[in-house]
Amino acid sequence: MLSRASGVIPDVWLPDGWLARLHPLDAVPDELPVRGYRPRAGVWNTRPAAVLIPLLLEPSARVVLTVRSQRLAHHAGQVALPGGGRQHGEAFPLATALREAHEEIGVDPAVVRPCGLLDCFDTITGYRIVPVVATIEGRQSLRPCPDEVARIFTLPWATVRNPASYRHHRVCRAGHSYDMVSMSHSRWPIWGATAAILEQFALSGG
Repeated sequence: MLSRASGVIPDVWLPDGWLARLHPLDAVPDELPVRGYRPRAGVWNTRPAAVLIPLLLEPSARVVLTVRSQRLAHHAGQVALPGGGRQHGEAFPLATALREAHEEIGVDPAVVRPCGLLDCFDTITGYRIVPVVATIEGRQSLRPCPDEVARIFTLPWATVRNPASYRHHRVCRAGHSYDMVSMSHSRWPIWGATAAILEQFALSGG
């Protein structure tokens, strides 16, 4: 796992010990802590998925997000991190996250520097997401995949790191109440798994 001394992430970004709080890249996904949705009863069978949390360092510290295409069958028009379900035979979660980021936003895996993993996050739609934190070297010209992504935008690191950016809500579904996280944005609402993962990522350093 990368250290703060590597120079990949400037010291001004992160509190002491932040990178050490990430799970190592070779951690077994089934052994990671799990956050997110829980059904009230019954067997909870989830499908494995991974997302990349891409940190652009130039020209300023920003996190890359996407707006999903309205043509998609699931989560159409929602804000998301680049990611998706695991494909058969690929190394999970890193290879899944890199493949999806390349497909969705055109980022070359060669310029991605993985740092570590966050806790898994279960979604109400039955996915268990493993978030992969990574920096992206140099200035990048990102391009959306028209079949999946309507738009790419970024959030300043200062916004992501600010605890005041997040709101917690109690949501009821089928008589079961659970917590949902949202972030305010001037144009696109950021909520659900994306907001919760960003909150964990940004505030886990304390």
